[in-house]
Amino acid sequence: MPIQKLTIANFKGIAERTTFDIKPITIFVGANSSGKSSCIHAIVSLAQTLKLGNSAPAIVLDDDFAQVHLGRFVEIAHTHSYSEAISIGLEIGHKEIPLPTRRDSTEPIISGAVSAEYSFKSTLRTQEVYVDSARFVAGPRAFLVRRGTKPPYKFTTTDESGKRRLDTKRTNNFLFQLTPTGTGLGTEEKDRTEWFENYWLLEMLQRDIESELRQTRYLGPFRQSPLRRYPFRGATATEVGAQGEATITLLASEYIQSQDRTHAKRINRWLSALGLAKAVELSRVGTSDLFDVSMRLSDGNKLPIADLGYGLSQVLPVLTQCSFAPKGSTLLFEQPELHLHENAASKLAGVFQETALSKDVNVVLETHSKELVYQFLSLIREGQLPPDQLAIYMVERVKGASSYKRVGIEWDGHHLEVDEPWVRALTKN
Repeated sequence: MPIQKLTIANFKGIAERTTFDIKPITIFVGANSSGKSSCIHAIVSLAQTLKLGNSAPAIVLDDDFAQVHLGRFVEIAHTHSYSEAISIGLEIGHKEIPLPTRRDSTEPIISGAVSAEYSFKSTLRTQEVYVDSARFVAGPRAFLVRRGTKPPYKFTTTDESGKRRLDTKRTNNFLFQLTPTGTGLGTEEKDRTEWFENYWLLEMLQRDIESELRQTRYLGPFRQSPLRRYPFRGATATEVGAQGEATITLLASEYIQSQDRTHAKRINRWLSALGLAKAVELSRVGTSDLFDVSMRLSDGNKLPIADLGYGLSQVLPVLTQCSFAPKGSTLLFEQPELHLHENAASKLAGVFQETALSKDVNVVLETHSKELVYQFLSLIREGQLPPDQLAIYMVERVKGASSYKRVGIEWDGHHLEVDEPWVRALTKN
C-alpha cells in the first residue's frame, strides 16, 4: 500500500509540524523556492537511506550516490540549529499484523493504520546525524523509542499500552530492535510472552514501513541529456534513477528478455496520446552492450532521439517510471512536464491517472504547469478521476516559511467548484 500521510517539521521551508494527505494524485503548486519540493525530498531522504545499503548513517541527507543532495543537517533544518530536531513521519494505511503469541485468541491480529515518525538531530563537532526519538504505531498499539542523553546513548522503548520500558538497539539506519536483556524482560512466563509480542509487533510494522520506502520511485528535475548510443548496464535496474539514467537500461532489458514487450507498447501508446511520437524504438549495435534509440514520428519518419526536441528525452523517463512502477508504490516527480509544450504537458495527467488507478500507486508531483493541473480537474468533470483521489496543495512562502493550503474541490456530478482563484477559471467553462 502506498504512502497515505506525510508529517514533517523543521525541514527546509517547513517550520511547524505539518501533516499532508497523500492521495492517488497529489500535486504541489507554487512559485520558485516556495517549498514545493520539500515534501518530496523528505520522503526521498528516508528512502535513499535504505536503498544505498550503508547501514551506518541514521539518515542520508547527502552522499555521492544519493538521489537528492540536501546538504548538512544545519542547512536543512528550518531553524538552522543543532538543538532542534528534524521530524519526518509516514503513514502507510491499514495493515493486519498477525501475533503468533495469540494463536488461540479471538483477536490473533493487530489491525489498523501503520505509521512511523522519526526525529533526527546532529552533533556539532562531528556532524553525525542520529535518531533522537521515533514513534511507531500499529492500530491501537504504539511504541516510543528514545535515545539516552548520556554516553553510551543507549535506546529504550516504551510500550505505550503497558508503559513498560524495554532495552533497544539500533540495528541499522533508523530501524530498531528490542533486546532480551536488562529492563523490561521480566522472569514470569506472562512477561516473556508480552515481551516477545512487543518484539514481534515492532519488527513487523517496521518491515512494512521499510518495504514501502523501498518501493518509492523518484525522478528529479535534472535529467540526463540524450545520447547517441546508450550502454546497457545489466538487468538489475528497478527504477529509472533520479536523473533518468537507467531509462534505456530498463527498456533494453525488456527488449532482450521479452517477446511481448508490454512496457514498450504502453509507453508507445502514451507517446502517441501526448502527440509526441508513434513509438520509441531500440536496436542493439551488433553483439555489443550498446543500443541505438530512435523515435518513430507521426509522419512515419524515424530519427535518433539525440536529433529530436529535448522534451522527448526528458519525458521518456517519466513514462518509463510509470510503466515499470510496482503495484502499491509511491511515485515522486519534480517538474514532470519539463521541456514539454503545454498541450503535451496537460496530457500527462492522463498518464498519471491511468498509472495511479490501474496500479494502486500514489503519484506525488510538484509542477509549474497550470495546464497539467487544469487537466486533472477536467478528468474529474469527465468522470475519469474521483474527486477524493486528487489533492492539490498551493504553496507560498510567508514570513520565511512555507505555507501549504489544500485546494477545496467539490463535484456533484454536474458542477465543479474549486476554492482557489488560481484554478477556479476552469469551473466557468
